Amino acid sequence: MQQEMSLLTVSHSLTSQSRRAELYQPFEVRCHKPSGRTGELSNHDFERVIRLLAQNPLYGIHLRSLIEDYGLVHAAHRGRFFGYYEDNQLAGVVLLGHAFLLFAELGAEDDALGQFARIAADTWTEGHVIYGPRQQVETFWRHLEQHGFQTRLTRNHRLYVCHSPHSRPDRFQLQPATPAELEVVSNAQAEMVIEESGTDPRLKDPEGFRCRVTERILRERTWVKIVDGKVIFKAELVSDTPDVIYLEGIWTHWQYRHSSLTQDCLVELVYRLFMNRQVLSLLAEAIEDSDIRVYEQAGFVYREDYQARFLKPLS
Repeated sequence: MQQEMSLLTVSHSLTSQSRRAELYQPFEVRCHKPSGRTGELSNHDFERVIRLLAQNPLYGIHLRSLIEDYGLVHAAHRGRFFGYYEDNQLAGVVLLGHAFLLFAELGAEDDALGQFARIAADTWTEGHVIYGPRQQVETFWRHLEQHGFQTRLTRNHRLYVCHSPHSRPDRFQLQPATPAELEVVSNAQAEMVIEESGTDPRLKDPEGFRCRVTERILRERTWVKIVDGKVIFKAELVSDTPDVIYLEGIWTHWQYRHSSLTQDCLVELVYRLFMNRQVLSLLAEAIEDSDIRVYEQAGFVYREDYQARFLKPLS
């Protein structure tokens, strides 16, 4: 499972099946005559940004969670937020920084993404990755490459959704990690990153890595199973909003990967989250057949394609 990309999102009940289908339609780009303007966002824009992102809880989860956790201006974002306006109404939002995260209303995508690409070039933003629905990412990339940005690596993902728990767990074995378990959780997270990228985050950015792990624990967003002082399963609820939960970093200790532990823990996690929410989704790399089978056995079905496009450093 990918380092920071395997996602699980959970949406609250919508007022009707038709309304839910409307909010969670697969991404599509609709071109129109350019007419908008852009501007940097501040904390004074909080309410209007949240209203815009709430139009599609699934696609707005990453941006909304960051904003609700920290506001629109904070060092944790490792970047800056910009808005796109049509007729003085906010129609798009982007985070330009370490990650490029985008959101735009239907009908405004092409112009908004083009404007956001221009801002990224004008501000000389050293982005690391663009992530989102595949068609959105590829549309944004067509604008971005015109400004001299280059792709280092592209990884394709699949979005899976689940509308109800597949089964009730035989037993409950997960618990939120506590600050006293920081070291063993950090070691498990680092081991996962090393397996996937070959890089030890404790060496590359020890302070930042430890702070991120600590913060998720303090927010009670890290779920673990610990045996004999060792994490053997973990999952991270990196984002949590009133509408959606986004989970990543599903990981099982190598000694337990040939057992039913991963599936048992995932079934339990899904069951617990469905106590308050209705629609779950997660992203998996297209090549991870064994992981996908576990997800399908827990009740997930394929929905649409996503993409992570990693960028070369600006020269």
